[in-house]
Amino acid sequence: MPSPHNWRTTDEDEINRRRARARTEEFRTSNTDPRHPIFSNFRVRSGSGLTYSVEIRDVRQRQFACDCVDFRINALGTCKHIEAVLLQLQGRFRRLFRAAETNGTPRLDLMPDPANDSVRLLNGGGRLPGALQAWFHPDGALRKGPPEEAVEALKQLAANEAPQLRLSQELGP
Repeated sequence: MPSPHNWRTTDEDEINRRRARARTEEFRTSNTDPRHPIFSNFRVRSGSGLTYSVEIRDVRQRQFACDCVDFRINALGTCKHIEAVLLQLQGRFRRLFRAAETNGTPRLDLMPDPANDSVRLLNGGGRLPGALQAWFHPDGALRKGPPEEAVEALKQLAANEAPQLRLSQELGP
C-alpha cells in the first residue's frame, strides 16, 4: 500500500486503505434482519460513536451501499464500514460467505436509478418472479408507471408475494 501522503494512488490502493482501516479500527456491527445472514442490512457503530447503515447486496459483484460521506463521494463502491461488515461475515459465516462469493445473491434489490430518474431492480441473475415481470424488464429497468407508484406496489409484493425483494436504503422517503 502506498504511503498515506502519496496522492498518486489507484482505486485498488484506495480500497486496500479502507480494508486496512476496517481491520485496525473498532467497529460494532449488527444485522437488522437476521433471516438473511449475508445479504442484509447492517448497523455499524464506529469508534467515533457514529452509526452507519450498510447494505450488502451482492458479494460476488461487489454491490454495496453505506450512508457515510466517504461512500457517497469516493466512487469506489466501498468504504471502511462495508469492509468491516465483510470481514465480520467472512469470519463468522465462512461457508455461507464463500458460497456468496461464488454464487451471488438470491435476493432482488430495488434501487434508485439516477441516470433515468427512476428505480431499477438488481437481480442476481435469476428469473424474475411473475409479479415483478409486469413492472420490470429482464435487465431490471422499470417497465411502466412513475417510480413512486412502483415503490408503493412493490412494498406490498415484498410483504406477500416476493419475500426475496428488498427495497434499498438508498430509496429514501
